[in-house]
Amino acid sequence: MQAETHIHVKGAREHNLQNLEVRLPRGKLVVVTGPSGSGKSSLAFDTIYAEGYRKYMESLSTSARQVLEQLPRPDVDFVHGLSPVLAIEQRTAGESPRSTIATVTEVADYARLLWALHGEAHCPKDGGKVERRSLDDNVARVLAEAAGQRIMILAPALVAKASVLREELPRLRQRGFQRVRIGGEIKQLDEADIVPSGQGVVPIEVDLVVDRLVAVVDQRSRLSDSLELAFREGADRAMVLAQAKRDAPWREIKLSQSLACEICGDVFEKLTPRHFSFNHNQGACTTCGGLGRKLRFVPDLVVPDKTKTVRGGALKPWRLGGKNLIIQHNAMLKQLAEQLPFDANTPWQDLPEDVRETLLHGGGDRLFAFKLKRMREPKAMPWTGVIPALDETWRNTESDGFRARLSTYMIGGPCPECGGSRLNARSSAVVISTGERRLNVPEFFALDVQEAHEVAVALQERFKREESLRDVVTGIEQRLRFLGEVGLGYLTLNRDYGTLSGGESQRVRLATQLGMGLMGVIYVLDEPSIGLHPADNDQLLRLLIALRDRGNTVLVVEHDEDTMRIADEVIELGPGAGTEGGRVLFQGAPAQLMQADAKQSVSGPYLSRKLRVEKSAPTKLSDGAFLTVREARENNLRGVDARFPVGLLTCVTGVSGSGKSTLVNDILATAAARKLNRAKAMPGLHRHIEHLEFFEKLVQVDQSPIGRSPRSNPATYTKLLDHLRDLFAQVPLAKVRGYKASRFSFNIRGGRCERCQGDGAIKLDMQFLANAYAPCPSCGGKRFNRETLEVLFHGHSIADVLAMTVRDAMSLFRNIPKVMDKLETLAAVGLGYLQLGQSATTLSGGEAQRLKLSLELSKRSQGDTLYILDEPTTGLHWVDIQHLMDLLFKLRDAGHTVIVIEHNLDVINLADWIIDLGPGGGRHGGEIVYAGPREGIEKTSASATGQALKRWADPLPAVK
Repeated sequence: MQAETHIHVKGAREHNLQNLEVRLPRGKLVVVTGPSGSGKSSLAFDTIYAEGYRKYMESLSTSARQVLEQLPRPDVDFVHGLSPVLAIEQRTAGESPRSTIATVTEVADYARLLWALHGEAHCPKDGGKVERRSLDDNVARVLAEAAGQRIMILAPALVAKASVLREELPRLRQRGFQRVRIGGEIKQLDEADIVPSGQGVVPIEVDLVVDRLVAVVDQRSRLSDSLELAFREGADRAMVLAQAKRDAPWREIKLSQSLACEICGDVFEKLTPRHFSFNHNQGACTTCGGLGRKLRFVPDLVVPDKTKTVRGGALKPWRLGGKNLIIQHNAMLKQLAEQLPFDANTPWQDLPEDVRETLLHGGGDRLFAFKLKRMREPKAMPWTGVIPALDETWRNTESDGFRARLSTYMIGGPCPECGGSRLNARSSAVVISTGERRLNVPEFFALDVQEAHEVAVALQERFKREESLRDVVTGIEQRLRFLGEVGLGYLTLNRDYGTLSGGESQRVRLATQLGMGLMGVIYVLDEPSIGLHPADNDQLLRLLIALRDRGNTVLVVEHDEDTMRIADEVIELGPGAGTEGGRVLFQGAPAQLMQADAKQSVSGPYLSRKLRVEKSAPTKLSDGAFLTVREARENNLRGVDARFPVGLLTCVTGVSGSGKSTLVNDILATAAARKLNRAKAMPGLHRHIEHLEFFEKLVQVDQSPIGRSPRSNPATYTKLLDHLRDLFAQVPLAKVRGYKASRFSFNIRGGRCERCQGDGAIKLDMQFLANAYAPCPSCGGKRFNRETLEVLFHGHSIADVLAMTVRDAMSLFRNIPKVMDKLETLAAVGLGYLQLGQSATTLSGGEAQRLKLSLELSKRSQGDTLYILDEPTTGLHWVDIQHLMDLLFKLRDAGHTVIVIEHNLDVINLADWIIDLGPGGGRHGGEIVYAGPREGIEKTSASATGQALKRWADPLPAVK
């Protein structure tokens, strides 16, 4: 009976799990918590999910298992009571740049079908309506538009060069035709020299004259017969030349029985769903290939130093290339200086604006006299401009190295042809009316989820009686509704999936699962509350409960206290991280956890608020110096002025989608990186930033992974491995054998295992499933060959050292200062439990951020530094948050300025200064609701953060 009601895990030893045994109730919401590195993910993902995944693979046929690689069994005695398992993790690494929210949630699939079935097509050239007309429709149009006029009915016959026409035209005469229109003139087929001379290889259009008559109702039958013949000869295309009076010019009316524009007569193929897919050549923009972005040269990068002169090299990429090319460029600039004119010795910033514009973008229709190499006399020619010339060189060069050097002066931007919509002009000219508005596919995808759902509801009402479209519109509405229910109503449908935070991407997939309506499934989620403001948390919790109430088991790895309180059962692992964790400290109801003391549970005292994250340093007040962003207008920001006090810890908060990342990352951090770190990325729209001169450098710590393959690890990222390699190269055995430091690198031939090429794992191609990794059978995951592993430092090989935790390594290398400096900074940010060689793909977002922080801390200070962190509490327990805050306040007290984007109330509560954006997300956000010290935000009624802090300070709500 136990096996039917519980998932029984016995003898789990994966990673740091210490022969763990646990029973998880089926059909319940179970939260697994504990300090970072205590084994939560090892239990939930690497044991329970991995075993369910493996059993699914074994359920396939023998032939399928031969195609799909076999995954190793998790290190566990057994897992009983499993049903199908679905894992929804944070990681977005490896997602295609073509993936958007619309494609991942299948909204795009339904939208393509809807626009293909019911879209109203228009001509991309002139906006004329594109529709199919029958023969009777075309006859009626001619009689209406040319009533009583003389007409000639023509059929397009040939487009060929003169030599071909001389052979083909006699055949037309043999078939009974007497006249043709050639080169725009009507001629008899029996005329001599009918083909225009001097045309060479230029193609010439030839139209057959099928009939000549007067467009009156009495001639309707003849007109119909003639048009039918014209359509047959012209592949469903025909033309009617109409003349109102004998001396009047002929007016052309284009006709077609195919899909054609009613104005210009251009013929189009029938629309299919592929025409609305930017992943197919029928729909993709031809310029950007459906990516929506193109690299382009920008003036600020082409002229990086505006104090230089044109003669002194202000146009920096113009001086790249071979010697002859550089000489030619200099000669052209010298001659331009004489003719524009301008002084080539004047600093770029002092040149007139029109001169700078001409130099960069060309002189329009104006001709300049250039005398270049091998020219006897100057030749008048247009000046296209430095940037267009660079763009042409970049496209046409065959040298990958030269193209790479030129690309350093380029940035990615919206495609100039499609404007970032990804679709070609033909597909973008198809619209659907929703009653109040007419939308094409790019316009629909540019809406946020909430707006798009309103459109879908309107379409449901419009098409409720059309059975062929009802299911399509319902599919769009349901998926958009689920996205709104998981708190993502502020995201636009065309948002690149790879730009979402870990929590956002997880909630997108959660919304997709809700639409499937599965029952009896085990869902394993990895901190779905990440990136979610406390005000939005209730929506997520309702969804988790809805999944459970459908008869599913919901297993959530989480630190969020609201999630713990609504759980049916909480399992806490610990008591510490790494080798100090991997044991079950507590299992039971949330109410029981809150009653546990510090000896029984690490989380209980924090959940009951007997313990809180405390400030280890006194609160500081601003001395009046502010780093200020003026008139920020990027994305949904509404021209805000944001002031960040210098020398304090500022927390930027607000509901999801309110504009935090846009303000801090896209504008402030990008502009600071350009000025302080000489980065080339361009900041978002703003007027200017004041007082960046207070800082020597910028340190930006975001949620991006430190690496995307098993090769990346803490030792390589922090450059610790370089010191270790040098150390092992000094071992006597290494000297005797002549081993250099490169011998101890798993990225270079010689010392690494060649079977796995130093990965320590073999990549398994799972065909239609995600790639997986299995330990290399030759080296057993040690990455190095046998000879390299024979070199020992105090009895440990290089592989043994990489398998050590930071704390263990500190004991071994306590007398090696260079190594200890790196290890101590890792320990200082709370990563003492990490293995030095732990794969970067297994690190949480919070661990990756702290690893980046440790790398910056290990560098020598260069004066006042601006630190910008994006949700550093991701994946952190209260104990780890305390370590993080202690570190941030040490940075503040050392004179540095710290800016943190955060939703965690413990962090917000301790901040010196708070900037709260809102009041809502997306189009409802983009304003500064509150800016000031912590004490004042609770009094601001419009601040969702202030209200959340007020509730957080109130007595605890009742729990189960």
